[in-house]
Amino acid sequence: MGLYLIIVNMRTLLVYIFSFFSFILHAQDKHDFIWLLGSAPSNAPFFTGGNRIDFSEGNPSVQFQDLYSDMDNPIIMSDENGILQWYTSGCDVINAEHQVMENGENLSPGNIHQQYCDQAGWGYLSYQGILGLPWPDKPGQYILLHNRFFSFQFLDTIDVLESVIDMNYNNGFGKVISKNQVLLSGNLNRSLTSVRHGNGRDWWIVIMERYSSTYHVFILDPTGLHGPYTQQVDGTGWNGALQSGSYMCTFSPDGRKFVRVLANKPAQFRIYDFDRCSGTLSNSTTISLPDTIMYAGWASFSPNSRYLYVSNEGERLYQFDTQADDIENSRLLVGEYDGYLSVFNVPTPPYAMVIGPDQRIYMTSGNGANLLHRIEYPDSAGVACSLRQHDIILPAQILFHPPNNPNYRLYNLPGSPCDTLGIKPPLEAYWRSGHDTMQGPLELQFTDLSYYEPVYWLWDFGDGTIDSTRSPVHQFPGPGIYEVCLTVCNANGMCDTQCRDVEIITVGTQQPNGGEPRSVRIYPNPTAGDWKIVWQQDVSPGEWHTTVFDLSGKMVYTASQNDRQALMPPLEPGFYVVKIECEGRIYTVKLVSTSPR
Repeated sequence: MGLYLIIVNMRTLLVYIFSFFSFILHAQDKHDFIWLLGSAPSNAPFFTGGNRIDFSEGNPSVQFQDLYSDMDNPIIMSDENGILQWYTSGCDVINAEHQVMENGENLSPGNIHQQYCDQAGWGYLSYQGILGLPWPDKPGQYILLHNRFFSFQFLDTIDVLESVIDMNYNNGFGKVISKNQVLLSGNLNRSLTSVRHGNGRDWWIVIMERYSSTYHVFILDPTGLHGPYTQQVDGTGWNGALQSGSYMCTFSPDGRKFVRVLANKPAQFRIYDFDRCSGTLSNSTTISLPDTIMYAGWASFSPNSRYLYVSNEGERLYQFDTQADDIENSRLLVGEYDGYLSVFNVPTPPYAMVIGPDQRIYMTSGNGANLLHRIEYPDSAGVACSLRQHDIILPAQILFHPPNNPNYRLYNLPGSPCDTLGIKPPLEAYWRSGHDTMQGPLELQFTDLSYYEPVYWLWDFGDGTIDSTRSPVHQFPGPGIYEVCLTVCNANGMCDTQCRDVEIITVGTQQPNGGEPRSVRIYPNPTAGDWKIVWQQDVSPGEWHTTVFDLSGKMVYTASQNDRQALMPPLEPGFYVVKIECEGRIYTVKLVSTSPR
């Protein structure tokens, strides 16, 4: 025991020393930590408006957010520390105050902009055709690529336009300093995607041609965009009846694979190898889903880049093992639409998906709904990946597509010919926690999300115990608030620590904790339908936030309010914990629902 304590103390000392010397090397690269999904204008009782989803605490926190415009095909850009900078759905560039940025109006001008942006107030219907990237070695500057088309005829010319955003203007609220410059024109597909160059600094950008294996590749470096470097990768053509020119594409998180979903009946997709040094695509494999009849498909790799998830028909989710000798025969059906209806009886089939910063895959619905589906363990094989439908209930309905985010936390390719810049990848401690359905009320599952490539982990749970497991389960001694810290180190001797409070709640009938009894109350409780949260007359709550959890720890409802009382929606029968946050104080109350929604 004495030897163990000496080792722990030495590790703690090394953590402190390495953290001190490596602090200046950090670039946190949290450009995707804020998502804004939804529409404008806001009308909360009718579930219209925006949703602000913040991943800074590991698990996503959700709040209602007034938005300037609809957010379909969105780009939402935060700075390297996860602070919102700007966003767009292809019509205008909006700053963090939710106002049009200086010179940010009238992206992709033309008849489609007039019809969908100016007249309808929607986003530019560009599918996956907007891409935002931090400009290498240009602090505060971003390159925005966006499509422009002139009709919905699939053979019409499409322009890819370039705009430049500089956040160093207007006291940090930014200015568009260059706009609508034509980068490429032709028979192009509307989807754009990107991956980090093997040198750890620059970006590769891939633009596809429709009905063709022709790919135009650009590189973004400190001097700007260069290209196109055009490749005719294979000549096998497309099998099946081609239906549409709008098919999505994405890279694996490690940048070694590229997938393109083909708009065919039956559904197909094509996987390529990608060389992050040369920007070359090769070794294509075409895979079919023979039991499908529709062509509205989407794909996402797992965070570990091994598994590929493909949705199709608006009702099925498949998993493929890209390390299998026969990828097509590795196919597993891992989920089917369960028939759940959102507000206003809107069907919610799983559709488009993207990896979140918390290394779970988030899926939108094929219809506008106030929810997100989630693949909880996407690095696991088969049904163990756990597709959890309608897992996050949002205060407002969202549109069809998630943010088009590349992997901002991919860096250099060690040992490759292009790893010549001496880039030191940042090490960032980052984690999340939550209850699993098999755990007791005092137990939490902690999941390490740290990057870049930690090899050592030290958890301090704030209750006098520690653990060196990467993603441990920990039982706390009792309810309360504990400061939990994770320290990680990588093979280069860099270390980092992240600490935050974790609240352990036990369900009971006691008064709310964190404030005076009777400051806020819930009634009726039990409830057979709608229920209210009401503050006492002598309390001025200001803005307050409500989150409802079921007993498995899953969030089922969240909203923000400013009034002294708020009417809450019916819940499915069961037991719930209502968490009310106001001015730094937290109130938790048990709620019982006895009537179905």
